[in-house]
Amino acid sequence: MISRVLMTCLVCAALSECFIGMELRCQCINRESRFMKPRQIKNIELIPKGPHCAQAEVIASLKSGHHICLDPSAAWVKIVIQKVLKR
Repeated sequence: MISRVLMTCLVCAALSECFIGMELRCQCINRESRFMKPRQIKNIELIPKGPHCAQAEVIASLKSGHHICLDPSAAWVKIVIQKVLKR
């Protein structure tokens, strides 16, 4: 009996470790579709849709230190995503 309780606790602890640091909700509230100069962008993070969010998210880290959510359906964002995926 004690070994079952211990085993259950270990399994729960292992499962909870998988979700630490992982947001379980959408990161983007508003999405920007206006063109942004590529030299302003430091990094782009692509987050596929999943159980945490029904839509794919594209988050741009700017050289100024700000983070902006980009609209993945905007034409210029699609081009940037293609270039990132080719790397």
